[in-house]
Amino acid sequence: MSLPALPLAPGTGRGTVLFVEGPETWSVPEQDAVVLAVREGWWPRLEIVSQGVRACVTDGSGLASRPSLGVAAVGGIDRDLLRPGEVVEVDGTAGRLNIEGVSEQPVVTALLERADGKILLLRRSDRVGSFRGRWAGVSGFLETPEPLDQALTEVREETGLPPTALRLVRSGRCVLARDGARVYVVHPFLFRVERAEVRLDWEHTDAEWVDPEEITRRQTVPKLDRVWKALAGPADARKS
Repeated sequence: MSLPALPLAPGTGRGTVLFVEGPETWSVPEQDAVVLAVREGWWPRLEIVSQGVRACVTDGSGLASRPSLGVAAVGGIDRDLLRPGEVVEVDGTAGRLNIEGVSEQPVVTALLERADGKILLLRRSDRVGSFRGRWAGVSGFLETPEPLDQALTEVREETGLPPTALRLVRSGRCVLARDGARVYVVHPFLFRVERAEVRLDWEHTDAEWVDPEEITRRQTVPKLDRVWKALAGPADARKS
């Protein structure tokens, strides 16, 4: 899988991922050809070039401490998408990160919102292929060219609500969520509904209208909190 990234230091480098939290945990890598995944605001010393490091990746913009490393570096990469020991290739010139052996799966997630600001969470059944028993929005694989069309189809199938019962409030930037050797590329949508009654299909066992803050208190599918964050605008705008 190839991910866009912020180009921070030119060049390319390939190696195995090594997580480093900061200066207090830094030590010379035991193996050759590693790619350091570091936190925003800190970069290893310049002499890492002679110590087996081929590139660096950070979860931030890199602007707080511009690297001068002598190796390729990129920023803006969610470290949750990486796994220790896997092989990646960093292109600090073009701004790309390639993760070997990982595929991407485009999906849609629709969150339905009532006039009172509560959103619909659905509990996934034991008959689905992944994340059984977890809470989610309306979701499904992207099988059509237009994500919005797919979202409307999934809402109709999973809740019984037709497109005429929905009003699109906004769409959000894609959210990436990793599960094993697959990264879900989630296209988020927020719809306002006028009626709260839903008819569940086989994919879910329960439905609840909850305050958005409840997302962080439940066992949900990966990154559902970020999906909501990508969709949540000013409260007044959502209620208009």
